[in-house]
This record gives sequence, C-alpha cells and structure tokens, in this order.
Amino acid sequence: MAAGLPSGLDRRQAQRAERLHPASGVRLGPLGDLRRDVRGRGRERSDSLGEGDGATVRRRRPDRGAAVSRTTPEETAAMQREQIAAYERRGPFWGRLAQLGVAVACAAAIVGSWLVFNTVAGFYPGTGVVKSTPRERPARATVGECQRVGPVSGDGLGYWWHCAVTVRTDDGRELQIVTGNSVVTPADRGRPVDFREACFGKGNTDCRYGRPASRVWALAVTILGMARIALTIVLIFGVWYSLLRSVLGVPRYFAWLNRREARRNPVLPLPFRPTSHPYPGPMSPSLRITFSYPDGPLAEAYRSTGPRLLLAGVEVPVLGWGSHEFPVPAGPSSVRVVVPFGGTDDFAVAEHEVTVGAGETVDLEYAAPTVLGLSGRIRVTGRTG
Repeated sequence: MAAGLPSGLDRRQAQRAERLHPASGVRLGPLGDLRRDVRGRGRERSDSLGEGDGATVRRRRPDRGAAVSRTTPEETAAMQREQIAAYERRGPFWGRLAQLGVAVACAAAIVGSWLVFNTVAGFYPGTGVVKSTPRERPARATVGECQRVGPVSGDGLGYWWHCAVTVRTDDGRELQIVTGNSVVTPADRGRPVDFREACFGKGNTDCRYGRPASRVWALAVTILGMARIALTIVLIFGVWYSLLRSVLGVPRYFAWLNRREARRNPVLPLPFRPTSHPYPGPMSPSLRITFSYPDGPLAEAYRSTGPRLLLAGVEVPVLGWGSHEFPVPAGPSSVRVVVPFGGTDDFAVAEHEVTVGAGETVDLEYAAPTVLGLSGRIRVTGRTG
C-alpha cells in the first residue's frame, strides 16, 4: 500500500472518532475541534463556578497604575514611625540638634559644590561658545598688571591670577578688561596673546573674551554647570527640610505634613439613603464597634481623649475606647469616626458604609493611626443574626 494513504481500518477509526462521545460530549475528531470543545467546556465550568458561589472567577487585567504608584500609606506610616522612634530615642534637644546638623551639612555641600565646579571650570580659558553661533572673532591681547587670589576665592580652590588686559579686535576696537582663572599670567607680559571675542544677546552687547579652546571642552563645562544647578536645588530643599524638622521637631513636622496632605485630599462624606425610621431608635439591627488605638508615643494622647462617632450623619455618644453596640435601622449605614486632637475634628478620620440586615448585628473595628495626621481604618470583622 502506498505511503500516506489511510487503510480501511484507519478510515473506520477516523469515522468512529468523528462521532460524539455519549458520556463526555467531547468530539474526538480533528485536534482543532478537540481544543475548541475543551475551551468551551472550560468557559462553562468557570461560569458555573461563578454562579455557584457568587464570586467572579475571571482574571482581571493587572492595574498598570498600581505598578507605578508611589509609596503606599502603610509604607509611609512605617517610615514615619521609624523616624519618630529615632527622634524619641535621642530626645527633643539632641533630635533637633541632629536635624540642624543635617541642614548645616547641606549648606556646606552647596558651598563646596560651587567651589569644586569653579575650580574645574577655571581650567577652561575659552569664551564659552558651544554652538557655531555666535561666531568667535580673532583678537590680540596685551597683558598689564596682575594680582594673585586664593587659596579660596570665587575662582575656586587654589591660587589664580587676575590680570588687566588690553584687547584689540580685527575691526580696530580697543577694550580694557580684567581676566580671571589665570587665563593669562604675568609670564604673558611683553608679547601679544592670541584671543577670541564672542558677542551674545540682542545687538551683540554681551561680549566675552578668552583664548582659543575646543568646543568639546566648552560643552563639558556647560553640562557640569547644569549638574551643579540641579545639585544645588536638591541641597536647598534638604536645608529647608532639615531646618523645618529642627524647628518643629520630627513628630510635629509629620503631623503638619499629614494634615496638609489631608486638606489637599479631603475624605469626602459617604452618601447614605434616608429611611422612614427615625434614628436612633429601639430597633433590633445594630452595629457593634470596637474602638482601639496603638501603643507607642501617641498612646497617652489617645487615652486622654476619646473617639467621636457619627452614624448616618448624626453624632452618637461613645463611652470611650473599647467595644460598644449601637442600634441602627435596617439597610445601609454610613459610619464616620474621628478623634478630637489639637483643636481639630479632622484627625484620624475613618469612614465606612455597611449594610445591616433586619435583626442582624455587624461587628466593626476602628483602628486609630500610629502617626499624627494619617487616617484611621474601619473594617468589618463579623456578622451575627
């Protein structure tokens, strides 16, 4: 029999395989049909699972924004707790002094970076032209009196020469200038020095003079100058940041920072549906709320005050921290908890909306924040009834 041609037995097996299997309903024919049927059965199984337990089994596309999001509130709170703990270990005096030391170090870094840049840039003797325009024009210079400056000056670190120079341009003009950074030295007296003139600005009124130099060297000095400006901005922010923490103290600084962030991103009140039942009233549905605060530097402040509770926009008396039960009407209820602190009512704010069924008691837990200015947290811990 020729190769590649199916035999009679093979044809009968293929015809039998094309029939639908009565038990599984899976077509045992071509591979493509089998894959399609298996995928279809997988979708049916996923749908049946979703309908059976009320859960969604579809895979959600990952949130791209979450991957590039900034530090989470939990990470921010942990970082603030560590810094507050380090400040408390040193004590208020040494803690503030340490922050003042950081501010002084940043200011010294600004001065040092400028001195280093001026020192490096001082070895470039040219006019600073990087592009083809403005054009550098040839000139001649005669060196006059010179004065040496250093070891620390506006030219940087070390000793440099400042010299009076007479410049004669190609068009016959004669100018008196003073050069720095040892562009010329007393050794150049008595002979003409090759110079360049480059004029900038409207009407070419801003003219610069120097010796012939490579534009690559000028480009390197320009890039170094931009890096110096960026570093200076960062260090100025460091000085302001450290001085503020030194004056306020680290705990008060974070409290101010968190209140400012809370005002910028206020917590909006949760909407609630009005019911025909007056609130509060003797109704069987209820909320059992446990109010708790963390141990640490703020524990004494939390103990000296207590939480305030608003249910559906109505303030309800709370007898301090711990567990308390409050009657509510059946249906959705908005819960808002704040802790009065420092004369403000928007501290440790937490809001949650929960639906309470008829005759049901919902257990909630309110956890006060560990850092001043952060929001609290409310979560459902159980249901009974």
